[in-house]
Amino acid sequence: MSQLQLNGKIVNDVRTLLSEHDSAAQDPGVASQYLGAIIGFLLGQEDMPEPQKQEVLEELLAFASQVAADVSQQKSAQMQSASGVWKPGMS
Repeated sequence: MSQLQLNGKIVNDVRTLLSEHDSAAQDPGVASQYLGAIIGFLLGQEDMPEPQKQEVLEELLAFASQVAADVSQQKSAQMQSASGVWKPGMS
């Protein structure tokens, strides 16, 4: 697979575009369904043998799973690195 330049801006731009098309896409689950359908649509148009299409789909699923795990891990690390001291208010 090629090197991607993924960042928050491109993700937000895609989510905004999907939401402009269908307001239900504001929900992350619906937006993800659209993205999955787009992958299927693009791959379905490709002129390649069906077994090869299936292999590409499996690679993309594994890739998406790894990205999700990486993002979750980064988010968890950011939450754990937050620090501070909480003091109860004086009443």
